[in-house]
Amino acid sequence: MGITPQMIRQLVPFAEFLEIDFPELSPHLVVAQLADRPEYGTIGGGVHGGAVMALADIAAAVMAVMASGDPSAAPATMQSSTNFLRPARGILRAEAEVTRTGRTTVVDVRVTDSSGEACAVVRQIVSVKPAAQPASI
Repeated sequence: MGITPQMIRQLVPFAEFLEIDFPELSPHLVVAQLADRPEYGTIGGGVHGGAVMALADIAAAVMAVMASGDPSAAPATMQSSTNFLRPARGILRAEAEVTRTGRTTVVDVRVTDSSGEACAVVRQIVSVKPAAQPASI
């Protein structure tokens, strides 16, 4: 069984709070979208950097779980590096792809805005742990 957008929003209440949509979920690519809402704004009318980073973080964590093949695995971001390229405006789209798997998973995320231009690139190192197994009696 794969991961559905509904499962993500149930397991990650912050994704539900931000109203992030997931138009594509595969073991090779995760696409997450953040709506254009005034609450995400900052001075000058752009999208706040924290909202950009939250979108990228959630996309990277979901991508790491998808790549693990275990939909019940628990991701934990160990390191995150964000490079802002230009002010983000409008609807944001994050495309996450795995660069490396192993003891940790490296995920690269490209964030574009309504213009289609990249506004941020993010690299995350994610630890993916199998779900805890229930103790046997």
